[in-house]
Amino acid sequence: MTILSRFLLTDRVAIVQGAGSGMGKSVARALGEAGADVVLAGINVYDKSKTIEDLEAVAIHIRGAGRKALVVSADVRESQQVADMLEKALAGFGRIDILVNAAGGAFAAPALDVSDNGWDAVLRENLKSAFICCKAVGKVMVSQKRGSIINFASMAGRASSAGNAHYGAAKAGIINLTQSLAEEWGPHNVRVNALAPGTIKSEGWVRVQAQWVGRKEADIAKEIALGRLGVPDDVAGVAVFLASDASEYITGQTININGGERGYYS
Repeated sequence: MTILSRFLLTDRVAIVQGAGSGMGKSVARALGEAGADVVLAGINVYDKSKTIEDLEAVAIHIRGAGRKALVVSADVRESQQVADMLEKALAGFGRIDILVNAAGGAFAAPALDVSDNGWDAVLRENLKSAFICCKAVGKVMVSQKRGSIINFASMAGRASSAGNAHYGAAKAGIINLTQSLAEEWGPHNVRVNALAPGTIKSEGWVRVQAQWVGRKEADIAKEIALGRLGVPDDVAGVAVFLASDASEYITGQTININGGERGYYS
């Protein structure tokens, strides 16, 4: 096996929840381009802007790359819907080699203004959804004695996050969940890692950014060593690496993808 072939995902099967937009969309497309068949999931009632048509558009791209794509409408915050999603995935492909937990959501607010419902919603959208999917798919991977799980954390979960403490707490939970599951499932050859993006100019970032007065894109770029904001494809390449055999000795890690960002994400 050559080094380049270790990066390929030929005939692997991936589930990407949160695949309809932003970083999840880019990751799903990249996995398909790298050779994987992809189950696209993640529609929920929390964000009305996410539609089944978004997932179908990603499926068309993956099929155009010569791979199979299955679209499943599922609220990944609900255990039964995740179980149904997994049943459809296994019926369609017979196994699951890769799980990407990309669904998430946030709103900017000072901690004193965050309600109990707001706190619960953000943790449910980000942390609970990842745990439910890890638990369901993890059972399959442990039985298979093989699998790679990639969770979406954030730089907000690695450093202080003023005005976004609820989101930062959820993403810090993702990092610990990743480490704990990696230790539990490592003996079964199941790897669990996380990505910690910095400022990535995705649909979600644009929506939340509108709430932050005084943080213009040009000002943020000055705090980044590479001089620009990230884009979803900057994250997708790292996800393909973690899904592939090229990373087969990496587990329990959270990889920063932030362009050398300082200041807010120091």
